[in-house]
Formats: sequence, C-alpha cells, structure tokens
Amino acid sequence: MHVNHQAHEPVRHLLVVGDERDIVAHARELRPELRTSVLCTHQEARKMRTTDSHRRVVVVEAGAPLDEWIAAARFVHAVEPVDRVVCYGEEGQEPAALIALELGLPWHSPETVRAVDDKRLMRERLAAAGVDDTPCLEATAAEEVIAFGDRVGYPLICKPGQGVGSQGVVRCEGPEDVAEKLEVTFTAAAGLPRSGVLVEPFHEGEEFSVECLSENGEHIALCVTKKFLVPGRFVELGHVLPAPLPASEEERIVAAVAAALDALGIEEGATHTEVIVGEGTVRIVETHLRQGGDRIPYLLREARGADIVAALARQSIGVPSLGEVRAALAKAAAEPRSAAIWYAVPQATGELLEVRGAEEIRARSGVRDVVIRSAPGDRLGPVARSADRPAHVWAVADSPEAALETVRGAVADLRFVVGIPGSLG
Repeated sequence: MHVNHQAHEPVRHLLVVGDERDIVAHARELRPELRTSVLCTHQEARKMRTTDSHRRVVVVEAGAPLDEWIAAARFVHAVEPVDRVVCYGEEGQEPAALIALELGLPWHSPETVRAVDDKRLMRERLAAAGVDDTPCLEATAAEEVIAFGDRVGYPLICKPGQGVGSQGVVRCEGPEDVAEKLEVTFTAAAGLPRSGVLVEPFHEGEEFSVECLSENGEHIALCVTKKFLVPGRFVELGHVLPAPLPASEEERIVAAVAAALDALGIEEGATHTEVIVGEGTVRIVETHLRQGGDRIPYLLREARGADIVAALARQSIGVPSLGEVRAALAKAAAEPRSAAIWYAVPQATGELLEVRGAEEIRARSGVRDVVIRSAPGDRLGPVARSADRPAHVWAVADSPEAALETVRGAVADLRFVVGIPGSLG
C-alpha cells in the first residue's frame, strides 16, 4: 500500500469502485454523515438496490481503458474531494489502485493488485520471498506443456492465468492428454480479459482456505476453512469452518498465508487465500483481495463471531478494526461452534421443473438457510464451474462433523424434478 491507511482525518467522502455490496450501508450506519460516490460498470449498477443514498453513480463501460476510470475519478474528486478509495470485489481492484495512486489516497498499490491478479506474477513473488517455490509455465502451445511436464513431472494443473470460479481448470495426467485438456483451458482463457494459460505441478493434499483481515501490515487469520470439491472437478462442493485441525497444523497454515500476504505487499483489508496442505508443505494456490465467496462470511460470523463486513466498513471510514475482531475471536473460542455449507449436484440432466423439500429442510434444527439458485426452465447438467451449482444449504452445529452431517443430509433430501427432452410433449 502506497499511503498509510490509518489517516488521522475522518473520512467524509468515500469513493467506491465496483460493487458496493452491503459494506457501504454498514459504513453509513457507523457514520451517518458519510458521503459516497460510486464508479462501476452497467452490470454492477444493475445490482444496486438504490442509488438514492449516493451523491453520484458514474457508470463506466465494462472493458473500458483504465485511463477512462481514472478520468471519471478525477471528475468526482474535482466536484467533491475524495478522502478514501475502496474496492470490495475482484473486478475493480486495478482501476481502484490506479485511482488511489492518482489522487494520493490509500489503497493497495498497483504492483500488489497485479501480483494477486496475475498468477504467474504471484508465483514469481512467492518464490523470490522463499514462501512457495512451485514452478509454473505460461503456456501458448501443447508442446511447451509436454516439455514442462517432462521436466517437473505429472500430473499437471492447467488454468487461466486470471480466471475465477474454477472455469477452465483441468488436470493433465500425462503427455497423452495434454492437447485435449489444454484446449478447455485455452477456450476459457479466451473469454477472460488479458488472461493467458498457466501450468503448474498438481500438488496432492487437503485443500483449505484462510480468511484474513489486515491492518497496517498486520494480518489476523479469522479462520481456516476446510474445502471439499466435486469429485473429478475443481469446483467447491462444500466448506466447513473452523477446519478440524490440530493447533500445530493450523498455525503452520496461518504462518504460510501471512508470509504470502507479506510477499505480495498486502497491508490492508480482507483476503481469501486458498492452500493445499501436503506432507510437510503448505502450497499457496491463489489469494484474492476480498472476502471469501460461497457464504463464508456468514459461516464465519456464526462460528467465530467475527463480522468481516462490519470490519471492512470500519476500515472504509478509517476506524481501526483488529481490536474488535480479536475480542470477537476470543469470545468465540470460549464457546466453540462450527458452520458448514453444502451444494447440490444433481445427477439428472434436463429442464428443471421444480425443487421439492426446501421448506421442510429450512425448519430443521441448525439449518440457517436453503437457497435454490436455479429456477424452473433452467437446464440442469454437469457442474463444470461454480455458477452451475443449483442449490445449497448452510447450517451451524457444535462440531465440524455435526455441521457437515446436517448440510449433507439436507442437500440429499432436496428433490430436483427434471423434464427429459421429448417426454413432455
């Protein structure tokens, strides 16, 4: 970060780049006189519940040059000086960093944002800092990947260099399937802005994510979450937190993530970091300058007492947050609870007619919500990315095992009624 975040002057006018989420509303509750302006794309503007609470909403076309974002921010700043720039999602981080630099305001540096967004640059930073020496290749052809595999060994993982949602992530078992699998990744990368294809050795081990909050370069791990994948895919099937781990193992994971955040220059805000833990190793898969997805902030608040939305809202208006978070974690440690989420992956393929059982499941002990993501008329098929998952259930319990049992059982009791093509006419 290029400017110390904890400024002494109060934040009177906040410039939000991208989706405002629920964080801005919370910040306004903390400071009712707060004024806000938003720079966002058309898609993000359509998500906004109301524009009335903002001084102005400036819409920039998706894919617009970065200079256009900076010019829009200059206009806002000239009309009403901005005290702080924030971005709560992934898409707006680069323009937010450049805007903050232009206006002399705190945010992640452009170098940090690029190192997080570009997985090849991330690998270079982590290797140089001695955090993770995973070799990688930015591939343009199957022959390069085969030569790389001959050097580092198989299996390999191929993924878009700047992708999200597990789209285009494939595993190559050997040189014979590189060409076919790589084509899937190239196709996914072609649909993403400025994304190449990255190839790495496939690390065996258990998968976890770590939710952190940083302030002035200090990192607090709010929780380590155990991740479960759809069999044969790289799509999350479920999460449970806190992960059932010995204290020594949790400390090892947290230390590796903190070292990675330092290496990438992350000093402020929320991060969601994915790791693979093997025998004696913690490998960093990727990190994100945002809170975790898949309802993890809700699970975190229920199980650990830490409200990351409230913490980010406080940081947005220049109020230190780590002390309050530490107190919440200490209180939760005296009364342990666990939370879990599980996604439905129906085996049937066809047009969705209805989903049965949701109301009965909502009434079960421990269940916090049942969310049906697909609507009648949508097509159900194989789950190849996060957006393909049609429903989920999340719940709380006294232990990770009990929380998992609750959500797995609930999802198993959801009934997806599907019309087979040709059978309804």
